[in-house]
Amino acid sequence: MASVYISPSLQDWNVGYGMYGTEEQRMNQVADIVQYELGRHGITTWRNSPDMSLQQAVAESNRLEPDVHVALHSNASANGEARGAEIYVHRFGGAAERLARDIYGYVSDLTPTEDLGVKEGYTTFNGQGMYELRRTASPAALLEVAFHDNPEDAQFIIDNIYELGRGVARGILDYFDIDYIEDTPENMAMLMYQYNGVPLA
Repeated sequence: MASVYISPSLQDWNVGYGMYGTEEQRMNQVADIVQYELGRHGITTWRNSPDMSLQQAVAESNRLEPDVHVALHSNASANGEARGAEIYVHRFGGAAERLARDIYGYVSDLTPTEDLGVKEGYTTFNGQGMYELRRTASPAALLEVAFHDNPEDAQFIIDNIYELGRGVARGILDYFDIDYIEDTPENMAMLMYQYNGVPLA
């Protein structure tokens, strides 16, 4: 059966606008939904924990050898005005790009803005690339769901945790050619009540 390592942000210092809380808190909420949805479809999942360093999370992923590795982040800009989703792979070509495009299609459909696309990460950080994409052995994608320092984007994330997590999971399922099975209305309502619109100080 297919397997996925889910890697929500470890940035407990990265605080968003208003009642967003931290990037680490919000992306762990999204990861809860991703893990739940993939589990419903029989996919094995592993996940980092907030007490890990990024190096430890990558090392664990490499030890477990999942079929794919998916990192979940929210973004920030220099002035708080940027908006939209984007997703990175280290370089285009191969399984990682296909995974990224499958995920991006669902997330981009959810966001209320023009989004920023599927991008190569190797050119970032003065040409060093993103550590998590560069050092992870499995096909890996890093999603930035929206900008947590922008008031509208931050509220969008807060209000759509369930939808974002489900969208990421559906993209992963598409990558594995697994048909999505709708959850019960009762479960969906319970998860939306539990996760959507919850302020974090």
